[in-house]
Amino acid sequence: MAEVLSDFRYALRMLVKRPGTSAIAIVAFGLGIGLTTTMFSIVEGVLFRGLPFEESDRILLISRATVKDPARIDLAPSNDLADWRGQQKSFESLAGYADTSSTISNDGNYPDRVRGLKMTPNTLSVLRVRPIVGRDFSDADAAPGAQPVVLIGYQLWQTRFAANREISGTTIRVNGTPTTIVGVMPEKFGFPEAAQIWTPADVTPPVQRGTGTRLRVIGRLRAGVTLDAARAEMAGIGRQLATTYPENKDVIVNVARLIDASIPLRIRTTFYTMMIAVLGVMLIACVNVTNLQVARAAERAKEFAVRAALGSGKWRIVRQSLAEGLVLAALGAAIGLAIAQAGVVYFMQAIADTQPPFWIDVKLDPTVLAFVSAITAAAAMISSVGPGLGVARSDTNAILKDDARGTTSLRMGRFGRWLVIIEVVVSCTLLVVSGLTIRSILVTNRLDYPFATRDVFFANTTFEQHIHADMPAVLRAMDQLEAGLARLPGVQHVTLANAVPGNGPTSSFSLEGETYASAEAEPRAQQIVATTGYFDTLGILLRQGRLFTAADNAGADPVAVVDEAFVARHLTGGPVLGRRIRFGDEKSPWLTIVGVVQSVVVAQRPDQIIESVYLPFVQQPQRSFTILARVGGDPLALTSPARSALAAASPETSLNSPNSLSGELWRQGWAFRLFGGLFLTFGAAALVLAAAGLYGVMAFTVRRRTHEIAVRMALGASRRRMLGTVLWQGCWRVAIGIAIGLVPGWYLGTFMRALLANVSPTDPVVFVTTAVTLLAAGAVASLVPALRASSVDPLTALRTD
Repeated sequence: MAEVLSDFRYALRMLVKRPGTSAIAIVAFGLGIGLTTTMFSIVEGVLFRGLPFEESDRILLISRATVKDPARIDLAPSNDLADWRGQQKSFESLAGYADTSSTISNDGNYPDRVRGLKMTPNTLSVLRVRPIVGRDFSDADAAPGAQPVVLIGYQLWQTRFAANREISGTTIRVNGTPTTIVGVMPEKFGFPEAAQIWTPADVTPPVQRGTGTRLRVIGRLRAGVTLDAARAEMAGIGRQLATTYPENKDVIVNVARLIDASIPLRIRTTFYTMMIAVLGVMLIACVNVTNLQVARAAERAKEFAVRAALGSGKWRIVRQSLAEGLVLAALGAAIGLAIAQAGVVYFMQAIADTQPPFWIDVKLDPTVLAFVSAITAAAAMISSVGPGLGVARSDTNAILKDDARGTTSLRMGRFGRWLVIIEVVVSCTLLVVSGLTIRSILVTNRLDYPFATRDVFFANTTFEQHIHADMPAVLRAMDQLEAGLARLPGVQHVTLANAVPGNGPTSSFSLEGETYASAEAEPRAQQIVATTGYFDTLGILLRQGRLFTAADNAGADPVAVVDEAFVARHLTGGPVLGRRIRFGDEKSPWLTIVGVVQSVVVAQRPDQIIESVYLPFVQQPQRSFTILARVGGDPLALTSPARSALAAASPETSLNSPNSLSGELWRQGWAFRLFGGLFLTFGAAALVLAAAGLYGVMAFTVRRRTHEIAVRMALGASRRRMLGTVLWQGCWRVAIGIAIGLVPGWYLGTFMRALLANVSPTDPVVFVTTAVTLLAAGAVASLVPALRASSVDPLTALRTD
């Protein structure tokens, strides 16, 4: 133990003796460990930790699929749930639930629309969760004709009911129905994702199979039952039902862990790609420090040789090198933990407004700290043992006879220069990936929309059936709402629509006079349904014909307005006005094109459909819609007046997500900004580390070749030639690394196609910029050592030899 402590004390003295290179190594470790820990914390909090329930890996999702599409997850009718419950023996019990959105209201508070869930009364027992106030549902709560009851979420309890612990028995209105609160759920509970209220579901099987309530079904495995056994049993039950009931023909039953089914493959792919990317940064950091350790070992070769000649064993030399590596890694880990904490806080703040799933809790927990310890030890081993073994295995006699011309050092320098190539390869790959992502962000979020956004108020709402029984009632309330909004101070134009340009649903259509081989062969277009003020509100210009008018009412001939992109793609020959199109099947009405407006939909990805068709709202009424109002001042100042206008037109209807239109479009791009920012950080760190590594190797090379350079200059080599020689030695290795690194960069770019918006995975701008950036960084990193080499005084250098 005394010898080990002595090694660490000596390691600290040696690190202090070389503060510059020691600082570079510590910072390299800090960046590598910090970024890797940040990404591991995110992946662990999102993917690995699982659901925050007791033995959550035993909670499984049971779903229907078809023989033709076995990977699809279909909701199960209540008949199937009843049969599964009656026949299965693998689960303690099966529960069912269905997502809902509900409007809640109570005296003294404005209506609020929240995410909710209808669930069977045994759902919480399957999850093994209980309310913190009040009680769980009972079977009687789900019986037909039972008094409506509700469980509310912790946040709702805090903000709307002032955390009143006597809240059980309080009556609120849920979708207009008086409902009794029976309990409050725990603070971080939002099952299945971000629900705030839960109501009991009546799953009494209907007489006609396949009708009635459709649910997601979960179950908790019995003790001793495996996932494979449950899958086999449920598959057998599915086959038996398929042969018994015609409604279940070709239906199969799938079983998967609930956490696996809750995270889409695209999200998993994103996180795994980022984990691979950040491990590349860690690899560069280790290579960088290995280079520094190689340089240290080479410079101290004679010291170690003398120690070996005096009886010090090879293991002692390796142990000394390892001690230095552990000290460097430990100091780097301290910096890395600070970086990781900042990264974790940044991530949680970035997703706070997106209603993330309740189980996502990214933090530096014991698992993360164990990971930090492991990668710290691994980094120290990787960066130190190799150089230590290299010196320990060297020929002591040869080193002692070396006349300081650098033969031993040059062999180590050769090894270090190949490590630099590895750094450049990894850096190039990361820069390609981060470049593609950043370019996607720039296109998506710095887009100048060709329609008004900054001075436009935005909000969503839904006219519920319990308030407006039929579509004529909906249209009357919409007219009242639109008129009320138009009278508000500062409002210049107002419209109600199903979407803003670019966010409308796409539907297949047919042109009159055209034939199509199949329904799949029919063209598609964005379908935007709006009131007459849509074009004035967003500043969309008319090119041909006319816009909607009040005369285009429910009793008039159906009409449509198309944009220039639609005309350019589908109506290139002959007149446009008067042509007819039809969405849907033959039962749908023909729509006469009465106008053409400018194209304002900008593609966010290569496969996006930008052709748009606008329809009068009164001819295609919908209960859910967006409010858009163009104002003369701050759009958010309209929030309270708009809420009052909505209350006057539709009592107990909530105003959802009020924002400026520009703010809402910016908010929708949060994922690109978040993940792109992380990729940019990884790429920038890789570039800095690679440049630092190249500088270290070139500086070491120049320092060890001072005698050789002096001889060459004494024999007539010019300073310019020496400058070019050293620069070339640095740049050609960077060029090799770039040539190799572009290949995995291209592969990962293709793999990330689903994550990119409006950017090709083989975008030439990104690849050229990456190559130029790395070459420039390599040239700069090599320039200082090259200038030092060219300024060597031959007489001074030879005299000191």
